Amino acid sequence: MKKTLIWSALALAVSSSAANARTVEISLDGTCNIYSIRFVDTVRVAVQDTPSCSGTYGGGVIGTVKNSGHALVLALQDPSSPGVQWMLDIDYPFVDGGSFTLYQTTNGTNFVDALDGTYSMVGTPGMGAKTAKSATALARH
Repeated sequence: MKKTLIWSALALAVSSSAANARTVEISLDGTCNIYSIRFVDTVRVAVQDTPSCSGTYGGGVIGTVKNSGHALVLALQDPSSPGVQWMLDIDYPFVDGGSFTLYQTTNGTNFVDALDGTYSMVGTPGMGAKTAKSATALARH
């Protein structure tokens, strides 16, 4: 009984510390966006853009996309775009030069491909160029 309790406590400590430690930062190349992606568990994430860029925030899930592998799909809210809901589809697992697609909707029924590009891991030699505009500002409206 005592060994079981010790092993259970150890497993709980390891799993909670691993979940708390899993945060990744990616940069959308050619924009000012740097997203901090915090893994809530193995499939759910919370995301926050740098406030100095757009300050978008949201959440999403990792899933399998038929004939494409895996993707992280995020629902985002941009405080500067009231009435617009954004969806960001990012290649997963994360790699420098991975692709993303930003979709937008104003009615929840029709999603428009607003912007396509690549992303980089923050702090790596392969990090792409930055600009002063956010992805939502660059998006086709």
